[in-house]
Amino acid sequence: MAMRASAPSANVILAKARAMYGNSLKSQNYLELLNCHSVSEVASYLKNSTSYAVMLTEINETTIHRGHLEMLLRRKLFNDYSSLSRYDATVGMHMSAYIIRRGEIDQIIQCLRLMNAGRSDEFFFSMPLFFTSQTRLDFMKMGKAKNQAELVAALGGTPYAKMISQFPPENGHIRITEIENALHTYLTNTLLTIIDDTSGDLHEQLENLCGTQIDVQNVSRIVRMKRYFGMAPDLIRANLLPSGRCIPEKTMDKMIDAPTADEVLRIFYTTRVGKSLPEAQRRFIHDLHHRVPYFNARRHIHYSIHPMVVLVSYIILMDVELDDIINIIEGIRYGMPPEEIKPMLVLLDQ
Repeated sequence: MAMRASAPSANVILAKARAMYGNSLKSQNYLELLNCHSVSEVASYLKNSTSYAVMLTEINETTIHRGHLEMLLRRKLFNDYSSLSRYDATVGMHMSAYIIRRGEIDQIIQCLRLMNAGRSDEFFFSMPLFFTSQTRLDFMKMGKAKNQAELVAALGGTPYAKMISQFPPENGHIRITEIENALHTYLTNTLLTIIDDTSGDLHEQLENLCGTQIDVQNVSRIVRMKRYFGMAPDLIRANLLPSGRCIPEKTMDKMIDAPTADEVLRIFYTTRVGKSLPEAQRRFIHDLHHRVPYFNARRHIHYSIHPMVVLVSYIILMDVELDDIINIIEGIRYGMPPEEIKPMLVLLDQ
């Protein structure tokens, strides 16, 4: 049965999401963040001058750790996403499942990366405790895992255990790339299933919004695999997400078979999806997978009448905002001057 929100709940979601988006960071906020000289200054600014204050009220700006600050920022967005999805039972039933699954996969990948770096103990300090009541995962057991086999045991009873078991370590190293691809494929299929359960104008807008994001992620993967790893077409195909259905399969095949990354981008910019990115934005190919969906989502959040489309748009937009904040924090942490951090940001260039 196609999903349809009731009129009153739809109006609440639309109004609430747009109001929350109205509180997102503006260009002036980014400029002021770029002028901060430490993680403590960033935390202080976010606490005293932005909507993130609701989650940072109790922090000590002078002692907060970068990882703790990032966790609190993610918590704020997770709470926002969850609160919006609860306004309508039909919309919420589907989107809450997607939001939670996405959070679970992020934590599993974080755990694996720390494990591969010999720093598995650090997972205890990055665990999003606010998430424990929402998830099936046992973070305490995950935090005690010292190797992939122990993590699989900690994930017992979840579909993730079987996925990760398919990729045993090689030469003592966890196959992070292959596991990430399997997990993100699972998440993408979850989203595509939600879209397939809709019809009419809602289906068209969701497929345009989410499908564009998926397909551009694949274009970014093709560019990266060609430019940095010189991977053969068959291997590239094996490392792509399911099609988002917005870029024709024949066109995607041309990009996969293209001789260079530059040729991939040339082909991409001839597509409807590629043409949607303003010319001035095309020089920032390192985060193409953020910039193209951003412009798409910004249009939908203002003009769509469907609460699920507006909710997904809000998620995309705020994910980009968080990535920009984290890029600023990382840049400051490594002593980069503002003029070098600025090109890394998606939203400041609007």
